[in-house]
Amino acid sequence: MSTEVALVVLVVTARESARTSFTRVARGYDLVIGPTHGSALQVTLNTLFHIGDAAGTIPWEVYEKVQADERVSYAVPYAVGDNFRGHHVVGTTADMFTALKDAKGVKLGAEVRGRLFERDTFEAVVGNQVAAKHGIRLGYEFSVSHGVGGTGGVEHAERWTVVGIMRPTGTPADRAIFIPIDTFYEIDDHQTAADKIRERRGESDDEPENGGGSGHSHSHGHSHGDGSDHHVHGLSAVGVRCYTPVHRFEIRKEFMEDRVGAQAVIPVDQVGELLRIIEQVDTIFEGVAWLVVVIAGISILVGLYNTIAGRRREIAILRAMGARPGHVFSVIVLESLLICLIGGVLGLLLGHLALAAAAPLLLEKYGVTIHVSTGALQLQVLAALVGVGLVAGLLPAWHGLRTPVAENLHPTD
Repeated sequence: MSTEVALVVLVVTARESARTSFTRVARGYDLVIGPTHGSALQVTLNTLFHIGDAAGTIPWEVYEKVQADERVSYAVPYAVGDNFRGHHVVGTTADMFTALKDAKGVKLGAEVRGRLFERDTFEAVVGNQVAAKHGIRLGYEFSVSHGVGGTGGVEHAERWTVVGIMRPTGTPADRAIFIPIDTFYEIDDHQTAADKIRERRGESDDEPENGGGSGHSHSHGHSHGDGSDHHVHGLSAVGVRCYTPVHRFEIRKEFMEDRVGAQAVIPVDQVGELLRIIEQVDTIFEGVAWLVVVIAGISILVGLYNTIAGRRREIAILRAMGARPGHVFSVIVLESLLICLIGGVLGLLLGHLALAAAAPLLLEKYGVTIHVSTGALQLQVLAALVGVGLVAGLLPAWHGLRTPVAENLHPTD
């Protein structure tokens, strides 16, 4: 019984925690503006959950347009395409640490060990999971590799210095590294792509290139700090926070009508759609888990029913000593209830231990926070077990009442 209850707790609690975690992260932005080549879900997962690769790029002018919109409180650019030992390296601005919050409503940039990076510097802020896994400390220098599918990509020459380590936030940001978007474009391969765009546009570069190997001395023909040459670069996405929720629908409609090479996605809707798809599978798993509990109850019924034959003399003695039929009936039913309750308590304990063991892995891989706590689920499980124990004890108890007293008072051996 304990194993079956642990399975129910594991399936149901993991499902509800994942649902809550995904929805909370999706509410970080009212809109995510991304490339039209990918699906809306891909844009959401890549930007907010740091899962997978970007589907393409959007023009820098889109970011400038949204940033200047009076309805927008925060417009946060994202540029991805590189990794550090399998972790996403995200080029962005310090606004991200203010716009996004954790489960308690605290800004991601709060209580950072060290400080946030400054604009146009080769500095980095590292998520807590990344720092703990790789032993990263303040002052640590690292380089990044091309691609986000894992390790093994071509390593770039540029190097960043860690100036901040985030506290544990319980969000996907814990497993990513953040660098100033200006220096993201300093990477030689990224600048080569910008040069090709410039050539296609027939533009000239007035500044000479200094192809140093350190990364800190690269000018690559664009201005640092004022973003005057950023129009030749593409962005992976832009996270948007509006002053009122109504504005997100207005902006999304405008993007649909203007067709500027970008799509405006409402993250909550996309995550909700994903959860509705997964819910069908979750329902099957939950149904199987509860079916296992019912089968366990049947096994208790069969076990008690079979033991009645070996306990007929005990029942006869109780009856001969004055025990009423109701007392005998209650004892057998109570035994069934105790078996279910003890198995239920042990199952809850096993389920919590399994969730506690799985929580770090789920947070590291998917940014899903599992909350291991007692609550309504445990009460529902225990109530269900009381019902199972009651039903499982009725037939053996009724069979015990039919035990002949006189015939079973003599020893059977």
